[in-house]
Amino acid sequence: MNSYHSMTPNELNAIVSRLAEHLLTHQIDDRFRELAREEAQQVSVAQLDQLRTMFHDPPPQSDAYDLQQHGLGGWLSACQFAIFELIYNQGADALPFIREIAWGEYDWTQGNAIELLLRFAAEGIRTEEILAEIKTNFPQIRYEAQLYCMQPLLPELEQNAQLRAIFDELRNEIVEFQEAYAELTEEAEDGDSLN
Repeated sequence: MNSYHSMTPNELNAIVSRLAEHLLTHQIDDRFRELAREEAQQVSVAQLDQLRTMFHDPPPQSDAYDLQQHGLGGWLSACQFAIFELIYNQGADALPFIREIAWGEYDWTQGNAIELLLRFAAEGIRTEEILAEIKTNFPQIRYEAQLYCMQPLLPELEQNAQLRAIFDELRNEIVEFQEAYAELTEEAEDGDSLN
């Protein structure tokens, strides 16, 4: 990580835009994760607060964003996912920042932060500590955040045994986690029930 060069807002905007554009055109895939790892090398933990301001003040909309295809909040959502992936790639040093968002006052970014905690736990980074705080805090967070934190991870459960084990433990020990999981997996089995 490059901590000797503080990126300008324009440089950070450009990084977030590139990642968000990839999300809009390719979804979350291995290439997105790889691009985010590469871009995160230019970002330091000292810039996390700068990234936080971008959660609700994203870079200008890209030409890749299409209101009809991506929905009204599509650009903002893609930018938030991109920002959180940059944060995730800061590693364990970003945990205090992530926890502040995950267990702080409700905001739709809360689910993104909890998703990162689940990923860290699955990778063996402070697993017991993270699981203990999820078990304590998860029942108190809004249902929307409960759903939002696990939805992006569901496709990974089949091929990621560690993540599956984390989900299984939390499903067995937290009623609210099991209920949110059931809601999301029933929707997946039934197809898109909103259309």
